[in-house]
This record gives sequence, C-alpha cells and structure tokens, in this order.
Amino acid sequence: MSDAYRLRDDAVVRSSWDDALERGGEMLVLAGNDVTLLSPLAAEAVLAARHGITVVALAERLVCAFGEPEGGDAGDMAREVVLALVPRGVMTLESAE
Repeated sequence: MSDAYRLRDDAVVRSSWDDALERGGEMLVLAGNDVTLLSPLAAEAVLAARHGITVVALAERLVCAFGEPEGGDAGDMAREVVLALVPRGVMTLESAE
C-alpha cells in the first residue's frame, strides 16, 4: 500500500512558505532554502491549505477548481500533491491529537 493511501481523509494539512511569486497560475515558492515551482494544481492546493484544511476538503476544492481527475480519484490526487510537497517544506501534516 502506498503512502497516498495511508494519509487519512481527516488529516489536516497546512502550507507555509517564506516568499512566493504567482504568475500564469503557477507559483514559485521559497520555503527555507528551497525554491519550488508549483503547477497550477499544486498552487491551488497550497493556497487552500494556508490556514489548514483536511485532505477531503482539499480534494473537493481541487475538483471545484480543475474538475474530476481523469482515470483517478480526487482524494488520491490531493494526497499525491500533499505527499510531494511535504518533503519540499511547502506543506506540513498536523498531528491528529
């Protein structure tokens, strides 16, 4: 089972960055010493998660903005975005406690 399936629907994710530039739907984010270029989908995800959001609510927000993913599940799409951005320091997972 992949990490994407271990991230619960009610897990809360939050984004944080030190500086960012938006242009043409993309976003260039500085988090610590790392610079990451975000696709429009990832940019929407980090903007939605700025003050904390559950994985299921993030999936709903992404579907509203981009439509249902072709050949996939919206929840899995949201999990993949989160799990790609956590190691970059752009998103964090909050403790369930």
